[in-house]
Amino acid sequence: MKSVLLITARFDPAADLLLAELRRRDVPCVRWNTDQFPLDSSLTYRVSNRSFVAEVVSDGRRIDLATIGSIWWQWDQPAGFPVELGAEEKRFAETESQLALAALTTIGNFMWINNPKCERAARSKPAQLFVARELGFEIPCTIITNDPDEVRQFLAANQTETIYKGLSQARDLEPGKALFTGVLTKERIADLDLIRVTPGIFQERVQKSYELRVTVIGNRIFTAKINSQLHAKATLDWRPFLQDLEYEVFDLPREMETKLFAFMKTFGLIYGAFDFIVTSEGRYVFLEVNPSGQYMWVECATGLEITGALADALSEPCRI
Repeated sequence: MKSVLLITARFDPAADLLLAELRRRDVPCVRWNTDQFPLDSSLTYRVSNRSFVAEVVSDGRRIDLATIGSIWWQWDQPAGFPVELGAEEKRFAETESQLALAALTTIGNFMWINNPKCERAARSKPAQLFVARELGFEIPCTIITNDPDEVRQFLAANQTETIYKGLSQARDLEPGKALFTGVLTKERIADLDLIRVTPGIFQERVQKSYELRVTVIGNRIFTAKINSQLHAKATLDWRPFLQDLEYEVFDLPREMETKLFAFMKTFGLIYGAFDFIVTSEGRYVFLEVNPSGQYMWVECATGLEITGALADALSEPCRI
């Protein structure tokens, strides 16, 4: 039996939990914390006419990638660089390290959750909205632009409040600096010219009855109802208040499940964490998917066995 490789960061409670579950099942598994790469771990490719060998050395372990069957990929941002590097030296070191890591997607026959190339494509918010619309999901009226005049025209035509969201969310932001959804107030409208250098997402505000976090793993779906509208501070964006909300296990309609599987197939994803609004009329409104979204808080709050499903997928990929 081939091993499971977890590519993650040193502080990742979900990786700790998944590793423990795999070991409980006696599934051979190893972990590589690439936030310590390249200074505290190494990646080597040995190539000749006779052989091609890829090897990782991390935390005193030597990992021959020929022994790896599946990879859970959570982190590929090298951060282990000497502090004395200058800005240009660091940029060069980061680029070289990223290229060395990216080559992993081009060698071997690993089963990835998720393949980094597929995940990067799926992280595109315009691509998500395009595919969701093509598959028949309802989506909010949206404009994504760096043109202030386009936003002003959108505001004039929009009959509801307008919210702003960023196109990206860095994985390594300092605590308290995450970019959450915000209403476009008069003060923010006055500063619209700033988007010339930072394109953003502007979207009609959809009134909610409640929200859903839908975690898809292969051919399995785990849905949690988030009673966000019962908490005054979480009505717009529940993410800063995870621990204060109520959650319930929820059964999605079969039609929604079919669309979700089609969405995953379009992007080549095995894992995805989807966010939906459910209106008072019972309409399901697609917001976004995070191809590597967190799930531990959902599992703890609802008892949904998401870690077990991930362990199944990694140890028995033929069943996905």
